[in-house]
Amino acid sequence: MGKVNEIPASPMDFLLFPIWVHKKLSVKVKGLIFAFLFVGVFDMFFYQNLYKEGFFEGNPGSLIFKIFLFVILSLLVGAIDVICTMVPISEMAIMIGKRSEKYVSARVPVILMKSYAVSHLLFVIPTAFFVYSGVDWNLVDVTSTTQVRLIFSILIIVLNFMPLFQLGVMYRTISIRTRIQIFGRLILIMTTYFWMRFSGATVMFFVTLFQDMLLK
Repeated sequence: MGKVNEIPASPMDFLLFPIWVHKKLSVKVKGLIFAFLFVGVFDMFFYQNLYKEGFFEGNPGSLIFKIFLFVILSLLVGAIDVICTMVPISEMAIMIGKRSEKYVSARVPVILMKSYAVSHLLFVIPTAFFVYSGVDWNLVDVTSTTQVRLIFSILIIVLNFMPLFQLGVMYRTISIRTRIQIFGRLILIMTTYFWMRFSGATVMFFVTLFQDMLLK
């Protein structure tokens, strides 16, 4: 599905990804497997420090089995995350398109699910540093070194702002791949913000459950 509104290049291309990335999000359903797997691996791998939890310990046979189980569980939790989060938003986008007489493809759920998966790329570096740096950030206080407190402050600010940029990525996808006008897009993004907070709790339930299965 092509689009639509031509958006000029801007400095935000660095954070919200260039226009060509959004245009490359295909409507092919089979591509969702990679989206599910990527989001699931993100959810599972960054939930806690797997190295400290002993995930990589054991003989080669045991490790291979755990990695295989990790991939399967990641695919499951990724599917739950992506579908539960974006399908309702996609249906709302189609509804807004119909009401405003602005064409929205019936395949937009596939595009938005892939956009949601791509938006997780923003979190990889800061989250990896937060989880796997070896620093117990819960123990950072006024007695910690200046460097640690500075890094901690920057990290918290970045992680708190990342969800807003994630919404920005999805807003840009909607802008490029649909004809929904600004007011409709804003409604969608505001709804997405609150819905993600709700669906996130459900996703974390399954992540916790699968982590227990993986590490027992």
